[in-house]
Amino acid sequence: MTRSTSVLSTGLMASLIGAAAFGCAPALSQNAALAAPEGPVPTSQAYIAAMCTLAGDWSGKFEQYQEGELVRSAPMEVGFQCQPGDDVLMETNTFVPEEGDAFSTLKVIFPAEKMIKDSLNEANDEANNRASKMQMSYFYGGIEKIYFFKAVSLTYDDAQNWKAARQSSELVHATDKTPPVSRYTHIRDGDKFTMIREVKSERDAEYWTLSSKLILRQEP
Repeated sequence: MTRSTSVLSTGLMASLIGAAAFGCAPALSQNAALAAPEGPVPTSQAYIAAMCTLAGDWSGKFEQYQEGELVRSAPMEVGFQCQPGDDVLMETNTFVPEEGDAFSTLKVIFPAEKMIKDSLNEANDEANNRASKMQMSYFYGGIEKIYFFKAVSLTYDDAQNWKAARQSSELVHATDKTPPVSRYTHIRDGDKFTMIREVKSERDAEYWTLSSKLILRQEP
């Protein structure tokens, strides 16, 4: 895992956390270029297992976008770690701004099928939909926020080459009354890894807009 610190900085930190914490989305107007996922919906276990091929340390940059324009960029270090069986993914993100102190966040992602109330399952989901659900516990500054996602696509050639995506589920997030609708696309190309976050203002909105990117390379 990469280093972590509890030191808080201002300015750049507040803006980066706003985009990375999934609790608020910037106002965007440009349509994102990614096409809607196609093909069968993968299980959350398959999605997490693909992400677990990233185990180790990565470094690169975080980019934040607004109205189609790059508005902020910062060096970043990311560490991925999985429990045996590849059913729980732990991700540490350490932002290294040019000014101020480094600061970190932690994400823990795991299948959420057993965490969802049966009444919600029966009312809203078919069996294969339930199997795609996952929970993310997000930690920053000693506070945990809980979010629910569903795996929406997975194209897996091998452990070094794959593309996967997850999207905010219809379930209400446990800690946010009006969470943003978010889609995260993850692309691994050998020792290069790209994460693209897109958002839309409403669930029935037609277009996604680009919010942020991680562009990383695996450390030796």
